[in-house]
Amino acid sequence: MGYPRLTYDDYIENIDYWLGDRGVELPLWANEIAEKGYRSVCAIDFYDDIFGDDLEESRLPEDYRSGEYGGIAVERIPTNDSKKYRGKRVTVTEGNMELYDLIERSENFCMIAPVSYIGKQRTNKNARYLYALVIEIDDIEPKNGIDELFYSWRRKNLTMPQPTYVACSGSGLHLYFVFERPIPLFQNMFEQLTEVKKHFTTLFWNKYVTNSHQPEKIQYESVNQPFRCVGSVAKNGRAYVMAFKTGEKVTIEYFNKHLPQDKQMNAIYKSNLPLVKAKELYPEWYQKRIVEGKERGHWNRYEGIYYNWIEKMKNGAVVGHRYNCLENLCSLAVQCNIAPEQVEKDCRELAEVMEELTEKEDNHFTEYDVLCALKTYHNADEGAYRRKIEYIAKKTGIPLEPNKRNGRKQKLHLKLARANRDILCEERGKADWREGNGRPDKAKIVEEWQESHPDGKKADCIRDTGLSKPTVYRWWKEGEAL
Repeated sequence: MGYPRLTYDDYIENIDYWLGDRGVELPLWANEIAEKGYRSVCAIDFYDDIFGDDLEESRLPEDYRSGEYGGIAVERIPTNDSKKYRGKRVTVTEGNMELYDLIERSENFCMIAPVSYIGKQRTNKNARYLYALVIEIDDIEPKNGIDELFYSWRRKNLTMPQPTYVACSGSGLHLYFVFERPIPLFQNMFEQLTEVKKHFTTLFWNKYVTNSHQPEKIQYESVNQPFRCVGSVAKNGRAYVMAFKTGEKVTIEYFNKHLPQDKQMNAIYKSNLPLVKAKELYPEWYQKRIVEGKERGHWNRYEGIYYNWIEKMKNGAVVGHRYNCLENLCSLAVQCNIAPEQVEKDCRELAEVMEELTEKEDNHFTEYDVLCALKTYHNADEGAYRRKIEYIAKKTGIPLEPNKRNGRKQKLHLKLARANRDILCEERGKADWREGNGRPDKAKIVEEWQESHPDGKKADCIRDTGLSKPTVYRWWKEGEAL
């Protein structure tokens, strides 16, 4: 079990109980930090200060609301194989009670990142807000390492940023720089913060602080790297992670004062604009989104784009990108208003095609992959509507080129395209561009096939006529007397 209310002071005052009766040891460096006059805080105070009331409310999955994000803690649970573990995810909501319950009941390695996520997957794509930047320092020089580390943010020259908290993780330290306001993890901010973290990690891992200061030994971790929970068991199984308050909360501007010019960040924060002020500044937005409760508007796209992507998948999907190809199809299904039964049917048909690409027994394309992809369709959040072509091409491995207008406005570009089309038609002796372009002919083929097969299905029409699936679907007449 863990100890969400345990502090250093409580441990020292009741050392006979903690060490004698419970067998709980202090984590390394806790005594040295306490001797410097820093106050220890328990896990509850620690995470309350980091997340505040900013996480989503606790509610049932069917009551999920878009635009709200939760924390994700992970418990590493041993399996029958002593060398293998499985991870159990715990969603943390407003008040952090799920996290405190996990710390208290678990005897396993528990970790959490000071990040909120949309959904249940702890991925860079799903990360929404960063509440603290954390730097881990290991293999601290035993004689003067702690003194040198704490001196680094008190000295007058080449001053380092001062962390808000220092957590003793068992053998090393975690420096928590807690932000006054959470940082939205847009792609550009994620990249900037990654560079900032790498820069400060290199400076903190110097020869005066750690014995592992050589470049190949420095641990460069992701911005959303999870760390052992304060109050949970440390690596040796006998000590528990303790945190000390060492400074104030920080801002991007504070970091920039300690950064070279080429690494300074943009000051972009999570908006805290009061609704009263928003009503004054953006009355139309306020009326639509707050008063009427309407969702953000979206453009719907022509369904042919959906079927065109199916053909691209059949011809261009490769192992390693199969899931992303199918997931993008579900995104297009949202944009093109494709019926749910059609989407599921297409996904399962394509799953068979994807499975045929399997080369290794441990890498089959399964029903689980299909269900995960379909979540994009059924959730239909902002991520399903707004995707850049570069992102799609990178994730799916299928080359895509944006339509080029050579810098022209769309209206002018279309006007020029139509004029060019009419000139070509005149040159070919056609009165109208629709003559002989294939569309009426193909529509007629589908119409005649339906007349001859009143109980026929689209799949039969595709097979008998040799027309493509998008063409048949385009001209198929549902429930009409032919």
